[in-house]
Amino acid sequence: MITAERTSSCINEADRDITFTITDPQFIAPLPAVLMLHGFKGFRNWGFFPFAAQALAARGAIAVRMDTSLNGMQGTNDRVVSVDDFARNTITAELADVHTLISDLPRELGDRWNGTLHIVGHSRGGGLAHIVGRELLQAAQGPFALGKLVVWNSIAEWQRWTPRQRDAWLAAGRIDMENTRTGQMLAMNSSYLLDVEDNATRFDLLEASRALAGRMLYLHAEQDVTVPLREVEGLVRAAGTEEQLRTLSQTGHTFGITHPVDRITPAFVSAIEQTADWLLQ
Repeated sequence: MITAERTSSCINEADRDITFTITDPQFIAPLPAVLMLHGFKGFRNWGFFPFAAQALAARGAIAVRMDTSLNGMQGTNDRVVSVDDFARNTITAELADVHTLISDLPRELGDRWNGTLHIVGHSRGGGLAHIVGRELLQAAQGPFALGKLVVWNSIAEWQRWTPRQRDAWLAAGRIDMENTRTGQMLAMNSSYLLDVEDNATRFDLLEASRALAGRMLYLHAEQDVTVPLREVEGLVRAAGTEEQLRTLSQTGHTFGITHPVDRITPAFVSAIEQTADWLLQ
């Protein structure tokens, strides 16, 4: 299938750029759109995202993969350029970016889009997908209809720190970590932690999973050490959506894909095939 790919941007309420890339199968229209959300330390061109966009376009969707405005990448980089932006990022800011881009899609896609919006999220992006999906359902208005969602190795809880780590984080005002892929030392301000705590009701992934029952597919690696399978198993069991969880054996958090990509793995091929089947059949 012939596809066209272009990169554009829109401006959020903080007057910052949200950069996104559209992969469009040109000779078929109108089409559903699939919004793709990256995770922590991720970006729209990381690893498997461009390949996934091409695969979804080949199945008849307009794929839109985005960078959140405070991921520090600034458009075309694959390492954090603005460490200050990265440090002050929050879940609230990322959610605002996603909603801003969704509001801009009718202008960007025009009559190429049939008005159905699907969402795919990886890791922390899976958490974002939960919340955005529930909020779109609650709004029940706009020039589009929420379709289905797929989350790849999604988090099932936001608070990923111990009480001792929380106290040290608040006392220092920041927490430092290494990005093992790039060797960069990065910091996260304590505003991230406080944002998660202050928005516990809005960020409730259990309630979001219940609200999205029937629309959500969970794909999770059996050997994921970043987000253990038992974490998402607990979420779907509590939400009563166990039948929507599918596991992939002998693979981990990124389905064996690295950045830059050195090979396409069977686990990733399976993930993208199941994703396309769920969203686009």
